[in-house]
Amino acid sequence: MIQIWNQRDVKPTDYAIVQEHQLLDGKFKLKIVSYKIAGIKEYGALLIPKTDNPIPVRMFLGGFGLGITTNSVSLTLDNTFSTSPFILAIPAFRGQSLEITLNGTRYSSPLSEGLQCDAFDGATDDAIAFLNLIQQTENKADVNRTSMRGGSRGGTVALLAGIRDKRIKKVVGIVSPTNFVKLTALNENDPTYRCQFLSILKSNPSFLVQTRTKLIASSPVYFAQHLPATQLHMGLNDKNVPIDQGYELEQKINQLGMSSNFQLFTYDKTHTDIATNNSEMTNRIEQFLSQL
Repeated sequence: MIQIWNQRDVKPTDYAIVQEHQLLDGKFKLKIVSYKIAGIKEYGALLIPKTDNPIPVRMFLGGFGLGITTNSVSLTLDNTFSTSPFILAIPAFRGQSLEITLNGTRYSSPLSEGLQCDAFDGATDDAIAFLNLIQQTENKADVNRTSMRGGSRGGTVALLAGIRDKRIKKVVGIVSPTNFVKLTALNENDPTYRCQFLSILKSNPSFLVQTRTKLIASSPVYFAQHLPATQLHMGLNDKNVPIDQGYELEQKINQLGMSSNFQLFTYDKTHTDIATNNSEMTNRIEQFLSQL
């Protein structure tokens, strides 16, 4: 699989700035950009602080909801963002648009082309292509100090991108699947899993090998030896992504002798409320990412 990934075309083309806004009296710039990856037109947002020095990149990766095609992000921007500056990058994965609210003002992008349900292996191509674009177009971006963070689907993509791209030094996954071979076997009648993995197989059983390959390519546990420094945050009461998904990755990391590079934190939370009133998780993530 690593060899197949290395042969993927993730070189962005047709770059254009769709919107550009100065914020906080010019202390920050918001850019919504478009580009193509393998002929698919996609969009992303960059929040760039004014700086004279190279700064790290933090990429925030959105989750997945069947039929929910907008990745919504809300931020309060103030001068504290300048104390440890970084470029915040938010991609709109294939089949998805962005809606970013900054200090009460909403900014949005058109819908990216491509299939929304190509939500893991394909979305990882999107994340890496967006990082390639940042390297090409933002001269203050130190892409060798990149971190990726996401919840649910976004966290799995963060792990997969960290496995594939050595520029990514830290990844954070929150309530994120790590083994889709197991999860899909438990949820084969679920519409989301059918859309993401099983639709072709249901109509044509001869695609069994291709389906299994896609499941494995979407499962970080099978490539754990390639992970960078990683934090995984899981809910003990999560019915969507059972805690066993976190324990399995932790066990694999320990077997590989990589435990110093991996942290698993668990909370008495569900899939949807893990970030609610959870300053402990917020502080752990910020401390982890600020070390870049």
